[in-house]
Parts: sequence; structure tokens; C-alpha cells
Amino acid sequence: MPARKYKPSALARLKDTFKDDGVVLPAMERHVMRKMAGDPRPDDHSLDYIHPSDMCKPEWCGRHDYYRMVGTPYEKEDLANPSFRMGNVWSEGHKIHDKYQDWLTEMGVLWGTWQCRECGHAFEALSPPECESCGSLRLRYREVTLRRDDMLIEGHADGAVHDLDDWSGLVEIKSIGIQTVRFEAPRLYNRYADDNETLESVWWKINRPFPSHVKQGMLYLWLAWPRYKQIVFIYESKWNQAVKEFVVSYNERVIAPLLEIAAEVTRAVELGVPPDRPVWAESSVGKTCKSCEYRRACWDLGPVEVESPGLKVVVNKTTSSKRKAALS
Repeated sequence: MPARKYKPSALARLKDTFKDDGVVLPAMERHVMRKMAGDPRPDDHSLDYIHPSDMCKPEWCGRHDYYRMVGTPYEKEDLANPSFRMGNVWSEGHKIHDKYQDWLTEMGVLWGTWQCRECGHAFEALSPPECESCGSLRLRYREVTLRRDDMLIEGHADGAVHDLDDWSGLVEIKSIGIQTVRFEAPRLYNRYADDNETLESVWWKINRPFPSHVKQGMLYLWLAWPRYKQIVFIYESKWNQAVKEFVVSYNERVIAPLLEIAAEVTRAVELGVPPDRPVWAESSVGKTCKSCEYRRACWDLGPVEVESPGLKVVVNKTTSSKRKAALS
């Protein structure tokens, strides 16, 4: 697989690492950025399913998922945009997940899919001491895969705990930084940005899981029902490593609108007809639509080549709203 081209801004960042202002760190930055460009962030999400991590976002578009699931080609080149800071953020997030999963494994209560680092064998088990195929002790936890083929939804929960003081349920691990607060709890963020509240004070005012996290958790429980009926959110603060826990029981009303859209997408895939756009998609030049890989297919935009004898004309199709206005 050939390496992707860099975005100009990313190329400038990479060139900056060659300046003679360090020894170890510039070389490390170059290593991380090149690794991210040649091997983008690993993602085991199937292209054939809708994913809860997308569904719980305010800008989720089922029509976008439809185009992805039916194999519509991307309409723009995927330029690499690596940065050492972003690589560091992803790595730190993985490390936070790993430590809680390691502790739950040591406690003998972590259920899920495991993969052997020696022979590659994958299997489901409860905190296994070794690979069931080759006996190797080098195992990697691959989380909990949850899938409903009738609705084409697939998710990966961070973990499932079995028989911990007679409690079983799913676990989601979230590392909370100030940018998380900014997007998930803007009023609380404003107390920090505008009212000079300390990060410590902001952290202790988080007394419930954020709405998008709850939606994601409810989708996981819907996928896992009736095996699991509760989910635990473990929040760890990035700025002081303080930890808090929230236990949430399944409530389908929270995700009923999302499931309706998912059902529409599933039917659309079966029929081969795109579902309706979300209500916030008012034009092809909107912020979210403008950056979509399927924008031209979705909005029926050109250019379309129209051939006539001895002449080839390029016609740019206009939007449906402009066509209706012209006819009125």
C-alpha cells in the first residue's frame, strides 16, 4: 500500500522537526508522524455496518453511512495530516484503556475477545491465563464485539465484567480532557474559560456521564440485551488522574430516534435507494456536508460529461433547491 500524500500543513510540521533545536524529541516526532502517514490510525470497524461511536455524534448522518456501506467511491484524495501531538493523544488514550483492562484481567473478571500475539488465534474467554491454541502467555485484549445483523449495527465496548460481587455488565473507559468538557459540557467549560474556575473545580462538577457517552452506552446495551443490562463509565481526568464512576441502566428511550434512523439506513441498503438527509443538512455547502467524502453523490452535483457528435460538453448540475426555485 503506497504511502499517502501529506497535507501542506502536515508537511510543514514535519519539516519543522528537522530544525537543529533538539536531539531525541525531533527524531521521535518524525518517527511518529511518518508512522501515522503510512499507517493511519488503526480502525477495526467494518465498512458494512453502522457504528454506535458515529451514531451518538450530533452530526451523525445515516445517508453518509449508506453511501459507505454500498461501496460508493470516495470523491477526494485522503491526504495524511499527522502531528506528533495527535499521535501522543491517541497513544495516551490507548494506555489509559490498557491499564484498566490489565487490572480487570488480573482480577479475573474481564470477558471479551482475546488475540494471541504469537500465533494470532482469537477467542472469547474470561481473563484467560494463556492462549487456548498454542499456550502462549502473550495475549492482547480485543474488547467486546457487539453486532445486530438485522439492523446492520456493530460496536466494540471497552470491556465486559462478569461476576464481580454478583454484578455483570459492560464497561466504557473515558479519558477526560478540557477539550472533552468543551464539546460535551459547554456551560461547564465556560466556567473555566470565562469565569476563571480551576480545572480541579471543573472536574469535581462533573456529576453524571456526558450525553453522547450515555447514548453510546445505551446502544451497546441494546446490542447486548439481555445479556447485559447496565454499563459502567469510568472517567479519568487527564490533568490530575482523578477517577470517578457512573453506573447507568439500560433505557431504550434515550436511543429510540437513533434506532429509527438506523432502521431507515438498513432498509435503504436493502433497496439500494439512499435514505433522507438529516434535517440539519440544508445545503451542499454546509460545514459538515462540505467535508463529506460523498458530497457530490449525495447532492447530485456535477460535473457530468454529455457527449454529442463531434462535441463534448461539461455540465455542472445545480442543487435540487435551485432547480425548484427556477421552476416556481
